[in-house]
Amino acid sequence: MRLDPRVTLVLALGLGLVAAPAAAPAQQAAPRNPHVRLNGKACTDCHTTADWRAVRFDHRRTSFQLLGQHQSVLCAACHDLRDFSGATSTCSSCHADPHRGDAGARCEQCHSEVGWRQVGAQNAHARTRLPDLGVHESLRCEDCHRQTGVQQFTGRVTPCATCHQAAYDATTQPAHAPMGLPTQCERCHQFTTWSFARFAQHDGIFPVYSGAHAGAWRNCATCHTDPTDFRVFLCTQCHTQPGTDRGHQGIAGYQWVSASCLACHPSGRGGDSRFHEAIFPINGGAHAGTWSSCADCHTDPANYGVFSCMTGACHPQAVTDPRHSAVLGYAYDATQCRACHPDGTAGGFPQHDAVFPINSGTHAGHWTTCADCHTDAHSRQVFSCSTAACHTAATTNGLHVGIPNYTTAAAQCLACHPNGRPATFTQHDPLYFPITSGTHAGRWSVCADCHTTAGNRAVFSCLTGACHAPTPTNGAHQGIPSYAYTSAQCLACHPTGLRGRFTQHDPLFFPIFSGTHAGRWSSCAICHTDANSRAVFTCMTSSCHPASETNSHHRDVRNYTFTAAACYSCHPQGRTPVAPIIPVPRPPGASRRATSG
Repeated sequence: MRLDPRVTLVLALGLGLVAAPAAAPAQQAAPRNPHVRLNGKACTDCHTTADWRAVRFDHRRTSFQLLGQHQSVLCAACHDLRDFSGATSTCSSCHADPHRGDAGARCEQCHSEVGWRQVGAQNAHARTRLPDLGVHESLRCEDCHRQTGVQQFTGRVTPCATCHQAAYDATTQPAHAPMGLPTQCERCHQFTTWSFARFAQHDGIFPVYSGAHAGAWRNCATCHTDPTDFRVFLCTQCHTQPGTDRGHQGIAGYQWVSASCLACHPSGRGGDSRFHEAIFPINGGAHAGTWSSCADCHTDPANYGVFSCMTGACHPQAVTDPRHSAVLGYAYDATQCRACHPDGTAGGFPQHDAVFPINSGTHAGHWTTCADCHTDAHSRQVFSCSTAACHTAATTNGLHVGIPNYTTAAAQCLACHPNGRPATFTQHDPLYFPITSGTHAGRWSVCADCHTTAGNRAVFSCLTGACHAPTPTNGAHQGIPSYAYTSAQCLACHPTGLRGRFTQHDPLFFPIFSGTHAGRWSSCAICHTDANSRAVFTCMTSSCHPASETNSHHRDVRNYTFTAAACYSCHPQGRTPVAPIIPVPRPPGASRRATSG
C-alpha cells in the first residue's frame, strides 16, 4: 500500500525528519582502544557486539588455566589492561606471602585454587623428617609449629612431649617417667599409632625381635615383672622347671634361675654349651639336635672324659660296619670314631677330590659311604649320579629345561659338572637376563635361587631370600609412578639388571638429570641417606656443598641456615634463587667481609 505524499510530508515535519539545507555532518570519531598490546589477540576473542563490557575469554587456550577461586577474578586483577603480555603465573605476582619466604616460593605445595584456607601440607611434609601420617594428618599447622614466628614453618617444631606429656606420665607398662625413658616419642613409637612400640636397642642386650624369642612375647611385662625397673626379668614364666631341669641334666652349675639362664644362653638359643665345641661339636654340625642331655654320650657322670658313640640309636654297629668296608684301620670303637671323625662329619678320603670333589664343594656332606655313588663294589670306575635321592630325573630334568644336549647319563653329568658345581649357562645372558656378568654376577649359587619352580624355568622371582627384600626395595622406589613389588615389574624396568633411570624425579621433586646437579651423583644414596625412606635427603654428603664454602657464599643472606631443608626451600630448582637476596644490614662504612663477633 502506498501513502499519500501530503501525509508523508506532514509526518516528516511533525517528527523533525526534514532538516534545512546545511553543511555535511562531521564524521563520528572512532572509539579509543584502551589496549596497547594484546599479544596478537583480536577484539572478538574477548568482546561481543552486544556490549563491550560483556567480556569472556577462554583461559584454557593459555598456559595458565583458571581454576577454583581464579575463575571469579577480574582481568585487571592480574593483567595491565594496556599490555596483556606482562602477566606472570607465579603466585607472588598477585598474592602477598604471609610466610615471608619461610615456606618457599611454591605456594602450590600446600595451597590450591580452591582457597587459601584449604591447606594440604602432606606433600610438603613428605620431604621432611616428620611426614603427616595417622592422627598427625588432621592437625593444624600451628599445633606443632609453635616455636617459630606466626605463619613460619622452618626451624625446630614443637617436641612430642608438648602434646603427649600427659600420656607419657600416665603410662605404666613400662613406667616411662620413673624409668627415665626419653621424651623423644619417635625413638620407640611410630607416627601412626602408639601401639607396637619398638625398642630396637633391646637386641643388643638380649635378642627379642630376632632369634628364638622373636614373637614369643606379647609386651614388656611378659618378661619384666617390675614396670619401674627393667633390670628385673624372669625367664621362668615361660621356661617351667620340670622341662628345664630335664634339659639340663648333667650340666655342671645348672640352676633354675633367670640370671643363670642369661649367663649360659646370652643369645637366647638352646644348648649354648660353647666350651664343648673346642673338644667336639655338639651344638653345630652333624650332632646338633641329636642329643638331649650330657648322659646321652657321657656314660660315667663322675668322669666326663669317658664317652661313647654307640649309645641308644647312635651309630649302631649293623649300620656303621658296612659304611666302613674297605676303610683301612677301621674299628667299631668310640676312640677310633673320634680319631677319624674329630669334627663329627663323615671321614675324608682326600685323594678323591683330585678326581671329583666329595670332601669339599657342593657334594661335601651329601654322602655317607662309597656305595652311595659307586654302585659296583668291584670297580670304583663305575659311578652313578642318580642313586637314591641324588639328582633324580624328575628334579634334574626340570632344572635343565632349555639347555642344549642335556641327558640324565652320569657321564654327561661329569662332562658338564667336572667340579660338582652348577655349570655356567652363559647363554642365559644374551637370551634372557645377565647373571654371569653385570650386577648379578656372583650373587647366586644355583638356578633355584631365582627360578622357584623346578619344572618351569619361565617362572622366576627377584624377591627370594635376601635378594631385593621388601623394606629397602619399597623404600628405594618411593615416589616412582606405577611401582609394584613384583618380579615382572622388576624385569620390565630393569631388563639388564642395572638401576633404572627415574627421570620423573626432575618434574616431580628436584632436577637431577638436568640443570646444575646433572652428572653430580652416581646413586640415590648420594643424597638419600635412609634406604627405607626417599623422603629423607641431604645436600651435604661427601664433597657436595661443604659447610665452609656454603656458609661463605651465604654470609649476607638473611635467615640462612646450613640445613638440607633450608637449601631446598631457597633452591627448589637447584639454581640461584630468582628472587633478590636481602642482605644483612650493615653500619655505614662497614666492610663487606666484616663479621660480628
